[in-house]
Amino acid sequence: MKTRTERYKNEHRTQSVLSWIFAGLLGLALVLSVLLLWFSPVYVADESMEPTLLPGDTVFYDRLYRHFYEFRRGDMVVYRDPETGELLIKRVIALGGETIEAKNGVLIIDGKYGVDESRYGATAPLDIPKTVVPEGKFFVLSDDRNYGEDSRKKTIGCLGPEDILGPVCMRMRDFTFFRH
Repeated sequence: MKTRTERYKNEHRTQSVLSWIFAGLLGLALVLSVLLLWFSPVYVADESMEPTLLPGDTVFYDRLYRHFYEFRRGDMVVYRDPETGELLIKRVIALGGETIEAKNGVLIIDGKYGVDESRYGATAPLDIPKTVVPEGKFFVLSDDRNYGEDSRKKTIGCLGPEDILGPVCMRMRDFTFFRH
């Protein structure tokens, strides 16, 4: 028969283990809820951002970034298609006040001919008529320029910071983090 002290030690040990488990689960729930409030997942449905993002990839975008920082050229951003409501991912190519055009597959920004986009793996742009990006707006393009669900499309046009949900910050396939 166990003594009173032995029973107390066993009960205390059980309560201690249970309290650690509860604290761990509570901490995990807190961390996950903060992360899901801060970062949101997006499923990549098409080939428009190949080779950086492939169909079937899941990426996370930073929901708070736009409230504290400005978007920069080269950022991959998530926005909602105004016609379908679908989440789209494109790359910021030109900033407010800049002039963008493409002639014979060569991208020209503010008269700088042949802007280097090789680090994105971007395909040569189709011809884009000379366009002045309004102040405070962004001209976005797909990395695979054969997909026109970007600023070339009249219903999308240049995006304002209020249109952009946030920059892509991580690809789940290989845990690649993107600058922003």
